[in-house]
Amino acid sequence: MQGKALERHIGAGDHIHVDLTAPLSGMFFPLLEFIAITGVCWMGIGFLDQLPGIDGTTPAASFPDGTRDLLLGIWVALSAWRFGLPLLRQSRFRVIVTDRKLLVRREGLRTKYDSIPLSYINRIQRKRNNLVLAVGGHPRPYVINKLPRAKKVEAVLKDLQYY
Repeated sequence: MQGKALERHIGAGDHIHVDLTAPLSGMFFPLLEFIAITGVCWMGIGFLDQLPGIDGTTPAASFPDGTRDLLLGIWVALSAWRFGLPLLRQSRFRVIVTDRKLLVRREGLRTKYDSIPLSYINRIQRKRNNLVLAVGGHPRPYVINKLPRAKKVEAVLKDLQYY
């Protein structure tokens, strides 16, 4: 099922050759940060919630009321900032190659599709997982960074390229 924004760019007769999204491996370090944030914050919350000590005093009694709620709020804010936001940004990345055009939506929350007709692409070059395209009418190359299966996309584009 395609979204409404994508339906505007792909015609009824277009055949999709490549449809890629960002790999989950790009979320490795944000996941490690999320685990560390969760561990530290919940150790603090666990300290505040622990049972009374041997002498009958509560270790958390010296902290003001609402400290537990503050730690919980800090955990939610840090988790959303360091894990949730990168996950939303990365999930927007998409590359589609049809019979007539290349559609690219970059990472980010408010990105739009870049539509490049295949007849405008003069040269295709791959450097590791980056795809460098020389587009007619533009002095600088169009670069797609961190492209999964860049070799496959390069081969499909070269097969479909008009000469």
